[in-house]
Amino acid sequence: MDNNKITITVNNNRFIECGQGDNLFSVLSRAGYVFSGNCGKRGTCQRCLVDIAGEGPVKSCAYTVTRDIAVTISDDNTSILTSYAQVYDQFGGISKIADTTLTDTGKSSAKMQNRKLGAAIDLGTTTIAMELVDMSTGISIDRRGFMNPQIKYGSDVISRIGVGSTEAGLTDLRKAVTHKLASELYDMVAETEGISHVVVSGNTTMNAILEGYTLDNLGHSPFVIRNADAETIPGNVFFDGMLYEDSAYTDTFADMSITCLPNLSAFVGADALCGALVCDIDRSDTYQLFADLGTNGELILAKQGIGYATSCACGPAFEGMLKRGTSAPTTAFDLLDKLNTLHIVSDDGVLADQYLENGYRLAGGIVVDMDMIRSFLLAKAAICAGIESLMDIAGICDRDISKVYLAGGFGCSLRISSAVSLGLFPESFLEKSEFSGNTSLYGAHKCLIDESFIDRIYEFKGTLTAVNLGEFDGFDRRYYSHMNLRPWSSDNSK
Repeated sequence: MDNNKITITVNNNRFIECGQGDNLFSVLSRAGYVFSGNCGKRGTCQRCLVDIAGEGPVKSCAYTVTRDIAVTISDDNTSILTSYAQVYDQFGGISKIADTTLTDTGKSSAKMQNRKLGAAIDLGTTTIAMELVDMSTGISIDRRGFMNPQIKYGSDVISRIGVGSTEAGLTDLRKAVTHKLASELYDMVAETEGISHVVVSGNTTMNAILEGYTLDNLGHSPFVIRNADAETIPGNVFFDGMLYEDSAYTDTFADMSITCLPNLSAFVGADALCGALVCDIDRSDTYQLFADLGTNGELILAKQGIGYATSCACGPAFEGMLKRGTSAPTTAFDLLDKLNTLHIVSDDGVLADQYLENGYRLAGGIVVDMDMIRSFLLAKAAICAGIESLMDIAGICDRDISKVYLAGGFGCSLRISSAVSLGLFPESFLEKSEFSGNTSLYGAHKCLIDESFIDRIYEFKGTLTAVNLGEFDGFDRRYYSHMNLRPWSSDNSK
């Protein structure tokens, strides 16, 4: 027996060995436990909390393992990942999974009914959602959502670009996600005739990783992309030897084709194009705004025949700031809106004097400190300045926008009143904002059952101008003007 080895018991049913002095977050990540927040092990995002018997909740990224411990890890609620019922209902799709398509064990009964199966995948930087689809009827047979295992390489797109800029790093990123996709796809169709087609909707970086492109071109100007067009890859090539590592996969994947959808620019990808299209903003005769607020904030302002698109980095500041299940409000906006109302945080985003040094502690182990608030303000200001810049290019003000569609994991949990109070949106957005669910997943679904939808993506791309905010005159001024928690100024709406 190795006396230097330590045993970690996870959820009373798994035993992991590690070395004395190992970091708990790293050990759990290597074992396949992926947390939805990743602040670079700085202990600021609150999303890697685990419960250690006898010690209570701890941040795993800040915990050094020195003895045998029993750890309880609670699964995050990822139901929002696969939800797009509102989009289905509004735009004429089928909004529910038919009860008759699932067996008692949760496996598909497709083999008995001789269905042609496809899979739609929303490949997000933080989260992945997928659904199994009967391609002849368009009915969803199974849906599931889970964390992107690449998150152990960094929480945002910039981190992934850094890793994937070399062939070795790209291999690691690609292997992490393809192995997870293979496992989940196989689980959904075990004992059936297999999947014939998979459509992947992700941002430009996520798609490039699957397509096997190194990411060095995305890390510096002029940000020329290598995957502007859709690419279809045979299953045996896409899964790169896994068919032979595990022969059970052969029947499922051997005859499969995988299509990664087209992208607009380095930071506006297929996920945003799909989202805007399923909301029909390309067919509106007035300007409408599509905002996918996730790890990255993708914005598209468009009306029939003309539009502008950009991306703003949010990182974990919105999604990763709080851990679900705590007694705190559900989003960073709700929390800061409450603290601002109580004068614990000022309009300038500064904690009251008595909390300035050590932060303000809430139930559930959450501490709001100035680092957390600053990260929030940086992300919020980027979104605000992005919206303002697109309106300026279009020559309109916020009142000229007839509809605002909010998508993405964070966007769909956002309380509009809190967003308006803290100045993320102008007051006029309060009555015209609508939550659209996972529009990226729905777009991939549409491509599975309607071949013309990809043609529509290309047509829409042709009407859009990609805006690089870093090169846009006046962006810095707008950015800094929103580095606070004040409502959107009337000056910004003119």
